[in-house]
Amino acid sequence: MTALFARPFFFFLLLFSLSFAPAGADSGALVRTRLQVPEKFRTGALKSERHLFAPNGWNVSVFAGGLGGPRHMAMDEAGNIFVSITSDGTVVALPDRDRDGVADEALTFAEGLNKPHGLAFRGGDLIVAETGRIVSLKDKDKDLKSDSKEIITEDIPTGGGHSTRSIAISPSGDIFVSVGSSCNACVEKDKRRAAVLKVEGMKTVLYATGLRNSVGIAMHPDTGDLWGADNGTDYLGDDLPPEELNRIVEGNDYGWPYCYGEKVPDPNMGSPERCKDTIPAVLGMQAHSAPLGIAFGKGLKSPRFKDSLFIAFHGSWNRSSPTGYKVVSVPFKDGRPSGKAIDIITGWLAKDGPWGRPVQPLVGKDGVLYISDDYAGAIYRVVAEEGE
Repeated sequence: MTALFARPFFFFLLLFSLSFAPAGADSGALVRTRLQVPEKFRTGALKSERHLFAPNGWNVSVFAGGLGGPRHMAMDEAGNIFVSITSDGTVVALPDRDRDGVADEALTFAEGLNKPHGLAFRGGDLIVAETGRIVSLKDKDKDLKSDSKEIITEDIPTGGGHSTRSIAISPSGDIFVSVGSSCNACVEKDKRRAAVLKVEGMKTVLYATGLRNSVGIAMHPDTGDLWGADNGTDYLGDDLPPEELNRIVEGNDYGWPYCYGEKVPDPNMGSPERCKDTIPAVLGMQAHSAPLGIAFGKGLKSPRFKDSLFIAFHGSWNRSSPTGYKVVSVPFKDGRPSGKAIDIITGWLAKDGPWGRPVQPLVGKDGVLYISDDYAGAIYRVVAEEGE
């Protein structure tokens, strides 16, 4: 980069930092809350007494523990939670038959899968995204053990880099799958990497590109729009690039690896010319927070947050001052964000380091917010006071 080009470029970055600064988080309304841990789950990171910060009157407890590395979740019509244990190649069912807010047991619903990650129900079938395929699992006798497995598609890229696959299913049954990049920043040889694909028959088609690693994708419950939280490129500094919230529309290019945020060129890959036709992020968030799963709040008991989008920040690994390790909420109005992200639950990052790392929020049919944590091996149950 020549000095002649560098000066206006960094002036452009300065303007960007003022006009499109990553959304902050206001945690002033949160209060210290003792984490309720049933005796049978008092092991590992949960052996010691733990506290989190949540809105006043909210209760946070451990619904299930000792799960290894729980990632994405789905709930069936009976209220049973299913969770992918990606590192073990399993999907686990967590029934709460007596409805006491604690999982009765952890049952292996399916095993021998290749890095299962994204989960969603379509009818009574559990749809599971593995690294290189999507399968449908049936439980005909309702014993919480899969009876059969049907391959929906094997037309999904495999390989290194970001290997997890996340899914969202539209009201009409269409399946969308997010495929992360094979690298930190590069031009992908396979255009289906760093993209969202749509399943059509046994094949997939390119739906949207320029999405480095949108681990969390979800359909808006009212508009049917597809939304995703994208993880930005590493090694550009503590506060660049912002993590992104995008409305994912068919045919759009969201910029990676050439641009980020408000069409800002990557200093190593992009240019204003390359970025001019890309789609800017709807909302920027603190860099290196590592947004993973997302969930819309419709059905939550708390009216204050039922129109929000919840995002789990897994937490930074490459920042001089750690950030993330929390769940945030983005207010929505008329199907679009109406404000910045605010902290909803924090406290997993202690002075001596993190003791938990949130992965995915899930609003249950009981109006309760569930959160998976692949570091503490737990699933939390968050109950909002009526009227909050």
